[in-house]
Parts: sequence; structure tokens; C-alpha cells
Amino acid sequence: MNTKNFKIYSAGKVWHNTKFQAMRELGFNINARWIDLDENNPIVVYDKPKLWQICYEDVRDCDYVLLYCEDMSEEQRGALVEIGMAFAFNKPVYAVGTCKTIQPNKISDVAFTHFSNFHWIDETDLLKGFQKVQEIHSKSLLRKVS
Repeated sequence: MNTKNFKIYSAGKVWHNTKFQAMRELGFNINARWIDLDENNPIVVYDKPKLWQICYEDVRDCDYVLLYCEDMSEEQRGALVEIGMAFAFNKPVYAVGTCKTIQPNKISDVAFTHFSNFHWIDETDLLKGFQKVQEIHSKSLLRKVS
């Protein structure tokens, strides 16, 4: 099974888009058109409904969502919506790294991270995390087939 054929929706802060583009250059099948849109793109500037429609379609059509958090101070906003979309489509979500949005605190246990389709990956490096996720996802598919 060629794990690089999995369609991956990458979720994370907009400034990580170049990292996701680099992963695509390495041959990973990144299925997230938002990573190619910059702050000057008319869709980003003027047509947020169109932007969210693109995200919706790409999550719908992916095999799984990879959430990337590079540092604890990051606050995820759009990624939370994308995670919800993934759950609605019964897609797994794999979290590489962490940030304050997905860590428990005094007022929240971050309940969505306890859902069976949410998986913590013990890795902070994006490439290593991607590789681990590909292995884990591939094994989970093999278990379903057996």
C-alpha cells in the first residue's frame, strides 16, 4: 500500500501553508486548496463563504485530517471547524504537536479530543509526524480489511 496516495487535509495556522506545500513537494497528497491562497487572493479577501466551501469539499474528499500545531501559543480557530467537519464525515483527525487550543485548562477538558476519531501523535516535527500518521492510518485500514 503506497501511503503517499492517501488524500490528506492539512489543518493549521495560515502561516504554516508553506510547510504543507513543502510536504506536497515531497510527494504527500495534500488535499487542501487553502494552502495555495495568500492574503491577496480575492477569495480570501472578499469571499469567505467560497473559502469555507473549498475547505468543506476538501475535508469531505480527504482520507484524513492532519492538524499541525507548531507551538503552544497558537490558537486554532478555523482548524476547529475543519475538525468538526472531519468528525461529521467520519474521518480520522491526527494531531501533530499541540497548542493551547487543544490542551485542557481550568475551564475546559477539550472534549472533542476524547472522540474516537481524534488521535494524538507523539511527535512535534511535521515531517516525522506525517510519516507516523501515514503508518498509523495504513495499519488502521489493514485492521478494518482483515
